[in-house]
Amino acid sequence: MSNTQRAERASNLWRLIAAITDDRRDAIRMACVLEATAPKVGNVHPAARFADLTYTDFILAADATADALGQLDCVANVDSVIAAAVSTSVAATGTNVNLGIVLLLAPLVAAEPSWSVDEAQTFEQKICRWQSGVELLLRNLTHEQGAKIAAAISASGAGGLPDESLGSDHPLDVTGPPSASYDLIAAMRLAAKRDRIASQYAAGFRDLFENVVPKLRDAVDRSGDLLSGIVLAHITLIAESGDSLIARKRGAAESTRVANLAKNCLSEIQFPCNAGSILRIQQLDAALRIDGNRLNPGTSADLIAAAIYVMLRVV
Repeated sequence: MSNTQRAERASNLWRLIAAITDDRRDAIRMACVLEATAPKVGNVHPAARFADLTYTDFILAADATADALGQLDCVANVDSVIAAAVSTSVAATGTNVNLGIVLLLAPLVAAEPSWSVDEAQTFEQKICRWQSGVELLLRNLTHEQGAKIAAAISASGAGGLPDESLGSDHPLDVTGPPSASYDLIAAMRLAAKRDRIASQYAAGFRDLFENVVPKLRDAVDRSGDLLSGIVLAHITLIAESGDSLIARKRGAAESTRVANLAKNCLSEIQFPCNAGSILRIQQLDAALRIDGNRLNPGTSADLIAAAIYVMLRVV
């Protein structure tokens, strides 16, 4: 199969799944399930689990996320919906398994344009318009809303990693009693260099729209398959800049080492994928599953979930 044929097949797959998930709740659920189902390196999927986390947890969280975020329609209720999505997911799974996904998807869903009037627009024009809407929404978040979102993050148990010292400026390590006012965006800006989800809030999701979404689209085009493309895109994100969850757990140097492992893996992957390419991906996966899964590139996985949702809504 030629590169052109693989890309055309990929486009047809995106369009098919988008057509059967036209309802926003279904698209949210599908994005979460596709991300969890793809056998991404170092992550939980149907054939790999952690001691305290399974594929079933991700499916339960996907349902909770879709039900909560499906109610989003504007900036006015984004804080309440984030809080509901986080609390219901924690109640369903006992963990904050999809906290990052909720924080990424909520602004996307709340600021999503009406595509009915955009049929003549190109893919690039659509995502540019969407990114502008997200940036405006985040600019209009009040400090009262920020406090509610921060309280939800804190209540989920985020930031409680062993030997972690994030500092009081980190939005994922909110401590003390809930406040009535919290400048969430200012906190995200302070944390942006060490947390890639925070950096989305700090820069109006430009990284997601201008970097992550195109990488996912390109990876799926090159592989001609959604799940394989998701795996490739995930490795590509890790190779680009490591993973901020790994950096939080093991330090920046270890994140850089993992990025180099991913770069080496990418350099040996061929399309169509041959036995050698599969072996290199398996070796990278094994390297990321040592030390109690503390090398889990979870932030990159969260970004992939958000990018899948974007793809399902603009193809």
